[in-house]
Amino acid sequence: MDLSPNLDDTDRRLLSIVMADPRVGVREFSRRLGVARGTAQARLDKLESRGVLASWAPALDASALGYPLGALVHIQMAQAKLQETCDGLARVREVLEVMSVAGEFDIVCRVVARDHSHLEEVFSAIISTPGVLRTRTEVILRQRVGPRVTQLLEG
Repeated sequence: MDLSPNLDDTDRRLLSIVMADPRVGVREFSRRLGVARGTAQARLDKLESRGVLASWAPALDASALGYPLGALVHIQMAQAKLQETCDGLARVREVLEVMSVAGEFDIVCRVVARDHSHLEEVFSAIISTPGVLRTRTEVILRQRVGPRVTQLLEG
């Protein structure tokens, strides 16, 4: 994967269109950019192969799926157990993300639950994961700024 940020104005405009309206298709991308369909497709292929366009997967809302509660779980883990612990956390279906971090804790997980009782069950599953020594949890009240990267396209 090429990690250089060599995006020209056409790439930036294409990515902005894709992020705003990914379902319109290559023909519409090319029309909005004012380039040939083949050019738009080649640009998309290049951006995908370089890993800039990481996914075409739809974004799902956990709340709409019946999981309105969210939390960040900070985990302190046993030495040399990173992979085993991460593998165990990945088996807990309510764990949406696992990130290794530097600082007082070793891992931060984003989790969801149906209600407070279910959240307690999720915590129990996390605590019983091999390698987990101690946790600190922060319940998410409201997301103020969502996941985003399009502002990085601004030159």
